[in-house]
Amino acid sequence: MEPKPPEWKSGPTPLNILQELVGVFTQRGWLNHPLRIVHRDRRYRIFCGETEFIVHRINDACAAPWGFPCWAVCMVTRDHIIEDADLSKFSSTEPSALEWFLCLVREDFQFL
Repeated sequence: MEPKPPEWKSGPTPLNILQELVGVFTQRGWLNHPLRIVHRDRRYRIFCGETEFIVHRINDACAAPWGFPCWAVCMVTRDHIIEDADLSKFSSTEPSALEWFLCLVREDFQFL
C-alpha cells in the first residue's frame, strides 16, 4: 500500500513535519548523517538532525564558481518551513517539505 502524508488535526506545522522526518531518519539509521541522493533526475544533499531538516540541490554545472557547489531548496525547523518557492522570485519545481517526506518514506530516490 502506498504511504500517505500523515493527518494532523491542526494541519501540518513545522514541528509536525520535522518530527515525521526525524522519525524516518531515525528508523533508517540516517539521523545526523549527511546523504547524497538523486531524486527526479536531480542530485541533492540531505541532512536531518533533531532540530532541522535541510535539502541542498547540488549544482550540476561544471563551471560553477568554487564555494558554490549547491544551494538550499528546503529547510524545516521546529518553528519554520522555508522552501525554494519562498526564496525565489520564480515558481519552483523543487519538492515541498511534505513532498520530501513522501519521497523518503516511499524510497523514491537513489543514493549517490
